Amino acid sequence: MDSEPNRVCSRLAELGFNAVSLAVRYIEERQGTPGPNLIFQNPRRRAYVSEGDVVYWNFDPTRYEALPSPLRPRKSKDIPGDPLQTFIRACEKNDLRKVVWLPVLRAEKVVQNFPEYGVQDIYDSPVGHRRAFLCPSHPEVQETFCLMVEELTGKYEFDELELDFIRYPEILSCDSPLLSLALSPCFCKHCWKKAEQQGIDLGEVAKELKTVVEWHVKWLGSSGHCEDRDYIEALYEELTRRILESKTIQHWLSFRARLVTDFVTQLVEIAHQRKEVRVTADLYPPSGSWRVGQDFTALSQNLEGVKLMLYIRPFGRSICRIPFETHLARTLVGDRMLVLGLASWPPTSPEDLHTQLLLAERTPVDGVSFYCFGWTPEENLAVINRFWKGGEK
Repeated sequence: MDSEPNRVCSRLAELGFNAVSLAVRYIEERQGTPGPNLIFQNPRRRAYVSEGDVVYWNFDPTRYEALPSPLRPRKSKDIPGDPLQTFIRACEKNDLRKVVWLPVLRAEKVVQNFPEYGVQDIYDSPVGHRRAFLCPSHPEVQETFCLMVEELTGKYEFDELELDFIRYPEILSCDSPLLSLALSPCFCKHCWKKAEQQGIDLGEVAKELKTVVEWHVKWLGSSGHCEDRDYIEALYEELTRRILESKTIQHWLSFRARLVTDFVTQLVEIAHQRKEVRVTADLYPPSGSWRVGQDFTALSQNLEGVKLMLYIRPFGRSICRIPFETHLARTLVGDRMLVLGLASWPPTSPEDLHTQLLLAERTPVDGVSFYCFGWTPEENLAVINRFWKGGEK
């Protein structure tokens, strides 16, 4: 949004969009692979790596003075001024809904330098790619984002607060989903304290999960890597059996989800105290959201809407996930607003978008969102435009 916000919003309105999300805090990111490392919609910056863990609004430093210095917000150096206010004015001028997108628990620079704020596995090791995630039960982490939501909703006029990264990191293991689960967070001292208060013994949980890890150590080294369907089915059947038979793991999974839900509830309550603003959240596909601590039903009790992030081609997902996950999500969120999130960047092709939009039209969603404008080629925008206007069915 550093490239002529009014021009961008005007273009989106012309294409048929009715809302725009602006990240007011973000991670270090540039989409390299899959897809070209290019920004199609910004001639000033065809290639750009975003700053890590900075914010894009004109915050009051005194509000955050009591926080530990690593958690205090840092202003963007690349985009000076007040980008959020500029964005709001551009949306108003072009009759677009103003959505403030707040990524929450992902914070690489903080966790890399101060791992005590991050999630930990059963071996007290930081978890996830690039040590990226803060712990949702850490009191100072909670205070940080409560203060941010309070300032954003009190200072700026917008329509929707979109929460993102309100989860645990996904632990990827191509050899075993059960191993991925066994190495999932969080076992930090704050989670131990919360668990004790709720009658959960994290020591027993860790003990059971360590037996899973040790079993994998014995056979994975000599098993070789296999991706055939029969083998993958066996891995997931074993994951299912283990969870069904273990009350310890079941209670732990429910406990983790409650920690995330409770944190989100805090943020929603603060937003609603300050103004009439819709609060929504970007969530994992519901079939696997339990692995990252997201309970669709519990979360939707407080949220006004859910955005289902289902990026097909870039994430190597089947197009069949569109009807499956959206219908599943609808059963879990009831009559809450349900939006399908699709990828519009390469390797997504115009043909991909056309097919995905046709499928989406026959699902129980209330709308479709795309990520993201800057990465989207002109030919993909043209497909979206024709579809919105009813000319491509």
